[in-house]
Amino acid sequence: MTGFGTILFLVGIGVLIYGLISFRKKKWPRRKTQIVIISSILAIFIGAAIVPSEKEEASTEKPKQEEKTKKATVEPLLKAEKTFKTTDDGAIVVEGKTNPGAEVTLDFVDNPDATATADEDGKFSLRVNELDRAQDAVLSITIDGKTKEQTLSLEMSPGYTKKLADKAEAERVAAEKAEAERVERERVAAEEKRIADEKAAAEKRAADAKVAAEKKAAEAKRAEAKRSAPKPDTSNKQGEMVYITATGKKYHYDQNCRGLNNSNGETAVTIAEAKSRGLSLCKFEQ
Repeated sequence: MTGFGTILFLVGIGVLIYGLISFRKKKWPRRKTQIVIISSILAIFIGAAIVPSEKEEASTEKPKQEEKTKKATVEPLLKAEKTFKTTDDGAIVVEGKTNPGAEVTLDFVDNPDATATADEDGKFSLRVNELDRAQDAVLSITIDGKTKEQTLSLEMSPGYTKKLADKAEAERVAAEKAEAERVERERVAAEEKRIADEKAAAEKRAADAKVAAEKKAAEAKRAEAKRSAPKPDTSNKQGEMVYITATGKKYHYDQNCRGLNNSNGETAVTIAEAKSRGLSLCKFEQ
């Protein structure tokens, strides 16, 4: 906008030019022309003096105006409901209006944050899928380094609440079934092990009994053989050989005599030598 000093300066120049032309053409008398010229010159000087101060004032007012405008544009605006409810599928949509291009954040305590950018009309929409429980969240708007916040209450619809309850019940039933199956598998495995252990023990007992029976039968057979063997002739000549042990007090005609079962080894000597050592005939051979 043109200032008063500038107008006065321009008008003075115009009148001065018009006065000079009129004086030259002798339209005005000399006296009038002088007054006009002097007045024009004064207007020019006054206007010239006022113009710098107007420019300085204009240059000072312009930043103030710009600063005022800037402050008005960066002040965060936030318009949104304070309570939002999920759909029956668990999704929740938070909508509102703010400054165009502002950064919008929905901050949860233990859920991932949701973020968006307001469109050219300042509208924003944030979607959260499968909210696990009713809770509060903080909606914040940030623009040009300034932030405005609002606490929202996020609630679950009755349909979604039932859906979560049904899901929890199904998981509980599945867990109980899995536990029952695990216990049954362990019971069957323990029973199979018990049967296998009993079978192995029975087979071992049978094998031990068989070995014992075979040993007993062999001993009985040897005893029978000894009983049925002819008794040695006690009238043997003095040079006949008999069997003795290192620590025994008996001599034996038969090397398989029962009296030699526990010996560590037998030695063959003449009967005369055995008797000379004070040994007597084994009672099993008498």
